[in-house]
Amino acid sequence: MLALGAAPAQAEWEGTAWGMSPQETLAVLDTARSHKPAQSETFEYDGASYMPMVKMPYTVDGITGEAALLFDGSDSLQFVTFSPEDIGQCDALTEALKAQYGTGDESGFGATAIYNWADGDTIIRLTNSPSIGICALSYGAAG
Repeated sequence: MLALGAAPAQAEWEGTAWGMSPQETLAVLDTARSHKPAQSETFEYDGASYMPMVKMPYTVDGITGEAALLFDGSDSLQFVTFSPEDIGQCDALTEALKAQYGTGDESGFGATAIYNWADGDTIIRLTNSPSIGICALSYGAAG
């Protein structure tokens, strides 16, 4: 999973606002459920820890998977990640995101491609490397 940094309250994902509490996001997202993360699910980025305290089934352009909403130590929503059920769908996910957001900024190394798009105040990042078992999409606030 890739973090995108601290998030201002005006940015949003699927009706949630960056900075919401887990309870607030559960009230907004119909299919979301509370998740008690194991310590191994802690995500460290830039000196901060984030925990996936809310999860839900999610679909991106017909590609099903799971979204995890990650919160900081103050229980403030900071970013969302999506993992497809079938990692073999990562190329289709890449093409769907390109169709929606344009070609974006592409970088990477070897067989790993990393794409970045801006959608208003939200940054969308996809790491596509099914050959090593990675297909990670994240949404977070710009800046």
